[in-house]
Amino acid sequence: MSPYLQDIAAYTGQSECYESSSELIEKLLGIQISDSTIHRVCQRWGDVSEKLLTEERTEEVDTERLKVDEVVYAHCDGGMLLTRTDAWKEVKVGRVYRSAELMKAQENRGFIKDSWYVFHIGGHEEFENKMSEYLDQYEKLQERLIFIVDGAKWINNWITAEYPKAQQILDYYHAIEHFSTFSKLSLSKDGQRQKWLEAIKEHLLKRGVAEITTKIDEIKCKTKRQQEAKRKLLVYIENNKHRMDYPKYKSNGLQIGSGAMEAAHRTLVQRRCKLSGQRWTIPGATRIINLRNLRMNGQWHRLTNVLRKTA
Repeated sequence: MSPYLQDIAAYTGQSECYESSSELIEKLLGIQISDSTIHRVCQRWGDVSEKLLTEERTEEVDTERLKVDEVVYAHCDGGMLLTRTDAWKEVKVGRVYRSAELMKAQENRGFIKDSWYVFHIGGHEEFENKMSEYLDQYEKLQERLIFIVDGAKWINNWITAEYPKAQQILDYYHAIEHFSTFSKLSLSKDGQRQKWLEAIKEHLLKRGVAEITTKIDEIKCKTKRQQEAKRKLLVYIENNKHRMDYPKYKSNGLQIGSGAMEAAHRTLVQRRCKLSGQRWTIPGATRIINLRNLRMNGQWHRLTNVLRKTA
């Protein structure tokens, strides 16, 4: 195969399942390439892409060019991938972008023009290293480096140790999920539950966690299960209250939700690797996500340049 055709095969293979990629190439180019050949091409260049991604992480960004009021957002979270050997395995994904990249498409609909992504299948230590290799260049921004998190202990420990002067914001919608879980156990009527949740949402946005326990105490917990749910919610609030000053964040024009992280999981991993009936080996999934990661970081030309050198 020519370098050009390998480039096409790798690009379509990271976007579509191998069978669909074969059909697409034949339709557009009139060239027959089997799905097994596309698989081999993706596996080969997926390994090369991992090295290219490592080189990319060590490149420095000129932080001096950031505007005085510009901030950098960092998200990280895990999702599950079905594997052949370890059943469901966690894929940790990170996304970093500047506030200047936040665009409005419509009044209530926006998008992020440019982001940097990273992933790791497995434990959090290696993922933290990959994130830090890129984020260290932004450490000097201090409170202008903003992490939007879900309250996971390992994330908190890593940020506190590596970026102690950065801001941490607890994802507002993740917090609401905890209040919703408590209300479902403690309030039997849908209308009553919905009314209480709406009051909680308004309270968090206008007053943060100030006197939020008063709202929780409005619900009388009679059973042990309800009492335990209440205890867990209060512990959750106590552990995260320093990350829940939503009125302050909103007044400063900051993001408070992790929709960007949910979108990252869908586009980087799920759209290709969680199709019907798919089960992956960990090396196989890593290679295909490497290719997707390279493309989503706007660095596919690096692979194209490597391929050209093989001609």
